[in-house]
Formats: sequence, structure tokens, C-alpha cells
Amino acid sequence: MICLLLVIVIVLFGTISYMGVRRASLSIGQQRLKSLTEQLSSLFQQNMHVLATGTKAIASRQEVVDYLQAAPGHQPTSEPVMAALQKLLADSQTVRVELYDLEGREVLHAETVKTRAFTGRASREEDGADMTRPDATKEITDGSADSSFAGKFYRAGDSLYFPIIVRVTAGGRALGYLIRWRPVRATPQAIAQLSQLIGAKAAFYFGNRDGSLWTDLLRPVAAPIMATASLHNIVSYRSPDNGNKVIAYSLPVVGSKWTLLVELSEGQLLEAANRFLYWMVGIGVLLVVTGSLIAWFISRSFTRPLEKLQRATAAIAAGDYSSTVAVHRRDELGKLAASFNSMVAQVFHAREELENRVRSRTQELEAVNRELEAFSYSVSHDLRAPLRAVSGYAMMLKEDYEDSFDDEAKRITGNILSNVRMMGRLIDDLIGFSRLGKREVRRQVVDMKALAEQCVAELSLLWPENKFVIVVGSLPSCMGDEDLLKQVWMNLIGNAMKYSSKNAEARITVGSIKERREVEYFIRDNGAGMDMRYADKLFKVFQRLHSQEEFEGTGVGLALVKRILDKHGGDIVVESSPGNGATFSFRIPD
Repeated sequence: MICLLLVIVIVLFGTISYMGVRRASLSIGQQRLKSLTEQLSSLFQQNMHVLATGTKAIASRQEVVDYLQAAPGHQPTSEPVMAALQKLLADSQTVRVELYDLEGREVLHAETVKTRAFTGRASREEDGADMTRPDATKEITDGSADSSFAGKFYRAGDSLYFPIIVRVTAGGRALGYLIRWRPVRATPQAIAQLSQLIGAKAAFYFGNRDGSLWTDLLRPVAAPIMATASLHNIVSYRSPDNGNKVIAYSLPVVGSKWTLLVELSEGQLLEAANRFLYWMVGIGVLLVVTGSLIAWFISRSFTRPLEKLQRATAAIAAGDYSSTVAVHRRDELGKLAASFNSMVAQVFHAREELENRVRSRTQELEAVNRELEAFSYSVSHDLRAPLRAVSGYAMMLKEDYEDSFDDEAKRITGNILSNVRMMGRLIDDLIGFSRLGKREVRRQVVDMKALAEQCVAELSLLWPENKFVIVVGSLPSCMGDEDLLKQVWMNLIGNAMKYSSKNAEARITVGSIKERREVEYFIRDNGAGMDMRYADKLFKVFQRLHSQEEFEGTGVGLALVKRILDKHGGDIVVESSPGNGATFSFRIPD
């Protein structure tokens, strides 16, 4: 229990602390991501401004203005303009310079020899380059175009290019556009160094604002997840490259048609929180182990005496009353051991006394059983002899002198014979009831349906003049003594036939109801029925609810049924009302 409480406290404290550190680390990481993205966006904005300023200087030169102002076919020589354009090509990162009029028609262009593949012409005849030169005319003919800006990224072969577009004006009137093409060039080492410098496995992506093309400054890439939806919002998702969770933030690069998106690894941002978690787990394990050892040493001082007490208790339960507990302590456990030893001594003496009483009561019970057996023998033999004599003399009187008897004498003689028969049945029932007490139940599988049908067949022979409708339904088998259970069916079905015999349409139903794992057998009739106020007398010896004039009987049958079911561990109940028949139900457990 101590260890469990310690674990709960450590887990609860560690979880709360870790969640707090995690939230703080993630919040700092998000602020860092926003600041980093804003700084990078500002850096590229300044770089584009520098390029645009240099391009504006060339676009504002008088020879360029004069060339665009001249009417078509009357332009001055292009050599001064080409010389101005060549100055932009002095920048090694500029591959081509183009001069366009307001309608988007190319007027002049200048390009470096090494990058003529950019225009779709091979630098050497054997190269056989097959590329389409990027075309930015849509951007300059768009009415919403700014006076100077960095255009969208374009792909030419395996390379990426972007234009610096500057409007050529004179006296506030637009004359055309000067476009300066630059490649997107960055080395993997430079990108890796920048990522390491920033940390958190930072990744950078640039893309056109319309989503048409994205790059990691090395090659074209697929658009990052939530690239456009994340504008000015921090989003979290799993990277499609490695499945790791990242957070991303994107901003537009002012002065361009680009969007900058920066990704940071959430795992790297939470590295401090995870280290804290590992420390908490380690400290928690150490505390649990230490607490467990301390609790084990403390518990051993209690469990050892209790184990001795348990062994002594088990020995006493097995009948060994000589076992005592030797605990040499003065605390509560020592007092408990002393009280236990005192209790053992008292139980031993009480057991001896109880055994002596049991032996005495057993001897008395055996004597009573012997007397009962002698009584049964006397009833079955000594009482039957005079009963047979009375029956015999009454039969002789009836046979020899019945013709000279008047009606009263005949009635008296008939009553004598009837009561003699009743007395004989009563003696038989009483002997059977007394012998049942010594009968051991021999359990076996009993086919209750076959047994009930056999009883119905035998009892029907005793009522040849009555037309009973007896229906025997489904009766599952059970474990019991077949001879005793036959006596149950004989008595219950016989009672149903007897008490419904005066009904013109006597109907008896024998069936069963399965409730959970037990089976309830029942016998239902539509006979005389009984008053349930006296139902408790039904199962007692010599108790009857009807007179002999109504229905004959000894009052022993149902008592015999109750005793048989008691020996099987079962029970019997009755439901009835006067004139509406009765239903006897009994159960026999497995």
C-alpha cells in the first residue's frame, strides 16, 4: 500500500510537472519560430530591395528611356542600351536581362554565354538542350504589377529562376519593363549550416504565393502540408518525409511574390521537457525501489509473526491442537500470540468435552434407534396379527350371516372392514416413513419423463372408471435415487388423480420449467384444491385438509414426499385455491 501511494504521488507530480514544462517549451518554440520567420522574411526583403535598386539604376538611364520612347522602326542604335544591360550581367548571379515594352513584347535582351541553355539554345551545338525559357510577361502585363518586385519562381530544366522586374518610366509615364533573371542557387552545405545554426532541425521552403511552385532552395519540392492555410498562423502536423511532428509558420516576403515557410521539429523543441521526464522517471524509480525496500523491512517485522500465527491456525484447522505460536515480543503482536495460545488451550478442552458429549448422545441415539426398530417390528408383526383376526372375523360375519343382517348391521360390518383396510394402509405408510430415515440416497442419472409415464400407467389401473386427461410434458433427467423419486411421482400424481376424480373433465399436467441452471418439476390438476392458509400442515405426518368421507387417505404421503426431497437436498411448494385445483412444484439440485 505504501509503495502504491508512493507511485501514485510520483506519477501525479511528474505528470503535472512534465505537462507544465512541455507547455512552456512549446510556447517558447512557437515564439522562436515566429521571430525566426519574420527575421528571414525581412532579410530576403532587404536582399530583393538591393537587387531592385541596382536594376532601377539601369532602367532609369537615358539611353534605355530614349530607346523605349522611340517609335517602332525609328529606334536609335541599340549599342548604348546593350552596354547598359551588360553591366547587369557583370553580376555572376544574373543570367539574362530583357527589355520589354508595355504590350509585353521583348525589345532587347542580353545573356551570358554559359547560361544560354536558359533561353532554350544550347551553349554548344552538341549539347542538344531542350528547355522552354521562363516567361514573365504575364506578370508585367498584369495591371496590378508593382513598379519593382521579385517575380515568381520558374523552372527551366533542373534549375529554378526568378526575375527582378523594374518598370521603366519617363516623366511619370510607364514606357516598359526591365527584367533581370537570376537562378536559385544554394549548396546543401550552406542549407545544413543554416539549419544547424538555427537548431530544432529547421527546414526552409519558398514558394509562389499562388502555390504553383515550391523549393527548398536546392530543388523543386512538393508543397508543404498546410502551406497556404498556415499564413500568419502556427500549425502542427507530421512531416511526410519522416513522419515526425513539426510546427510551421509562414509569411509573405514583401517586395516579391513569394511565401516563406519555416518548419521546426517539435521533438527538438520538447527535448528539454523530455529530458526532464527521463529524470523524473529515474528519480521515481529510485524512490519506489528505496520505498519498497524500506516497506519490505518494516513489513517483515510484522509478517513473520503473522505467518507463524497462520501456520498454527492451519494446524488447528487440521485437528492438531498442540500447535502454539512462539513470539517473543511485548508489542501488540506479542499480546495477540499470547491470546491465541490461550484460545487454543480453551478450544482443546472444549473439543474434548464436546467429543465426550457427542459419544454420549450417539450412544443414546443408537439406543433410541434400536427401540424404534423394535417398535417398527412390533407394529409390522404384533399389530398386524390382531388386525388380521378382526378382518377375518368381520369377513366371516359378512359372508355367513349377511342375509340375516338388517341394514344397520350391514353398515356396521362394512365400516369394520373399511377401517381395517385403512388401518393396514396406515401401518404400511408408517413403517415406510420410519424406514426412510435409515435409507441412504443412491444417486444416479434418472430419466424423469420415463419414470413419470410409468407411474401414470400404474396409477391409471387403480381408476378404471375415471377418464383422466393426463399430459406428460418435457421432463429433463436429474441425479437422484430412482426408487425414492418414483415414490415422489406416485404420491403426487396419485393425489392429483384422487382430488380431481370428482371433476367431470379431470385434467392433470406433468411438466417442468428451467430457471437458470435448475429445473423445477410440477404436477397441476383441476381438482378440489385447498385453502392456502393451512398449507403448512400438508407435509406433516397424519395432517389432512379433507375428511375421509370426501377423499380417503392416511396423511402420510406428502410427509413422505417432503422427507425424500429433503434427503436429496431439494424442496417442494404448493399453490392452490379451493375449487381451482393445485400445483405441486419441486426441485432437485445436481
